[in-house]
Amino acid sequence: MEKINLSEWTMFSNRHNSENFNSPDGKWMLKLGFPGFCSTKEELLREQEICRKVLSLGIPTPQVGDLVEQDGRLGLIYERIVGKRSISKCVGENLDKMDEYIKIFAEYCKKLHSTSCIPGTFQDAEEKYLLMLDESKMFPQNVKDYARNLIKETPKVSRCVHGDLQTGNLIINDNGAYFIDLGEFSCGNPLYDLGCYYYFCHYLPDDYLLAAHYMNAASMRKCWDVFAKYYFGADSPEKLSSVDARVKPYVLFPILDYERMMAESENLKYLEMNFQVAKKDLGL
Repeated sequence: MEKINLSEWTMFSNRHNSENFNSPDGKWMLKLGFPGFCSTKEELLREQEICRKVLSLGIPTPQVGDLVEQDGRLGLIYERIVGKRSISKCVGENLDKMDEYIKIFAEYCKKLHSTSCIPGTFQDAEEKYLLMLDESKMFPQNVKDYARNLIKETPKVSRCVHGDLQTGNLIINDNGAYFIDLGEFSCGNPLYDLGCYYYFCHYLPDDYLLAAHYMNAASMRKCWDVFAKYYFGADSPEKLSSVDARVKPYVLFPILDYERMMAESENLKYLEMNFQVAKKDLGL
């Protein structure tokens, strides 16, 4: 684990879960988690390993460097992508170009989800969620039973699954686009990823979305409709309705992910509220 002199690094963003710094030579960046959002050493080492494996598959992602400890906070060093902006920021600052940017996001997601991975290379999405269902304190028994049955009925395929799929986790610059935040990367059915993005677009409140994604809830819902057009070919209300019905049940799985991540956080109460709305929408 490396120790650095943070006074020599330049902070370029202060987000809801981390501070981000550029190195003195401009070649690297450090993502340093806030208390309550900091990953453990084991989690960051796993993310470091995942990033290297993902890059070896030809999936665009920044190179990963060393694990860093700073005043009890942990972070990872990554290759600096000069001039990068997230798709969230691009859309939020240019709502009139939503179609253009969400099309890029959809196309990269399709490439990601068409990439095969050898079972065992990454965590198995089904196994992960079955274990989380056993451990969940938020989900009542009827919801656990529903989710287990959904996993059982989901076609088993070995495709790359980001695990936290949303427009904040694809960055672009003049040279291309790159997936970031790969700590939950897994092998499984892309429906788990699509449920995650559906969750972001339909169940989060304005204050969170404006802080983290530069958009309000109404704009995020429009993003989903555009995404469905380019990812699924849902170019009519009937096709969009069919896609929504297929994907919506999978919102339960990102809620499980965030329940684990937020176990000691005040934000858990907001997740519980989101869960109640999702549960009602699913007739549970």
